[in-house]
Amino acid sequence: MIIYLALMRMKIEFSSDDEVRLPIHHNHIIQGVIYSSISSKLAKMLHDKGFEFNNRRFKLFTFSRIEVNFRVDRKENTIVFGSPFRLVISSALNRFIEELGNEMLRKERLNIGKNTVRVNSIEISNSVLSDKNRIKILSPITIYSTLKKADGKKKTYYYSPFEEEFSHLVSENAKKKFKAFHQVHPRKLLPKNVSKSIEVKRAISLSPVGVRPNNQKIVNYKGTIIKGWMGIYELSGDPELMKMVYDAGLGGKNSQGFGCFEVLG
Repeated sequence: MIIYLALMRMKIEFSSDDEVRLPIHHNHIIQGVIYSSISSKLAKMLHDKGFEFNNRRFKLFTFSRIEVNFRVDRKENTIVFGSPFRLVISSALNRFIEELGNEMLRKERLNIGKNTVRVNSIEISNSVLSDKNRIKILSPITIYSTLKKADGKKKTYYYSPFEEEFSHLVSENAKKKFKAFHQVHPRKLLPKNVSKSIEVKRAISLSPVGVRPNNQKIVNYKGTIIKGWMGIYELSGDPELMKMVYDAGLGGKNSQGFGCFEVLG
């Protein structure tokens, strides 16, 4: 069975007259560009509050890594690349996509870090999800637990896609995002004649099918080390939850540039 879903996201192509130079760890810079390109009211709501469920707050947007071939300048601790280059930005909020697109088109030029760039084009794209989907990760998936050590101090444990907990926690995270966004239990969107037992079965599954050890990525976000994974995976399960993670991102820390993916088929 094929599930057709109207899924909105943007692919933006940029160019510059000069080479673009960014810090190797630059997620915070891209995040800043995004926040500054939506209305101050929406940006404040997302940044300060977001969508809350059980004391967890979700921004419900994500973005890819910059899509371009680059070279690394180890001396300057930067990446350097030419034009054009692309960025995918996705959100569960139509308003977010509309405001971002309109502002990007309105500006003749914008700054990404210390670089002045132009917006060449914006593509609003839809996709199709089926019962089983092969997906390509565009920015690392991170999923983790906060553990308490013997001395009482807290430790963050990042899971590997090859651990059983990885898929389960990704699924639980998707449910929380869904509930935070809709402020209802997923069962309430089911037809009235569907058994309540379906509620328990609502889940997604994420399995690695093309993931190697070097697909692990370590990102320094404002001084915090975050571990995540790229690669090819199989995504299956509940259609509403799959739509949510396509729009808002898989796993945690999506608004910091984690968990964006595209559907391969």
